Amino acid sequence: MISYSKAQLLDMNSHEKYGFNWIRNIENITDNAYLFSTGDITSSGRIYVALPEHTVITPDVKKKYNIID
Repeated sequence: MISYSKAQLLDMNSHEKYGFNWIRNIENITDNAYLFSTGDITSSGRIYVALPEHTVITPDVKKKYNIID
């Protein structure tokens, strides 16, 4: 799994190649983060959530962010 810095996430979230506003939770990232796909979809495509590297993905975290396997 690839981790991303907050600056990378902000760049990807406003980039012509990747799209605009497709990553959620960037405001809560202070270090590096992983991206997880969610069950949320817009007309532009799937929504992802950024979670800190140290986050343990429990069933409660999956439910909170609508993370899909």
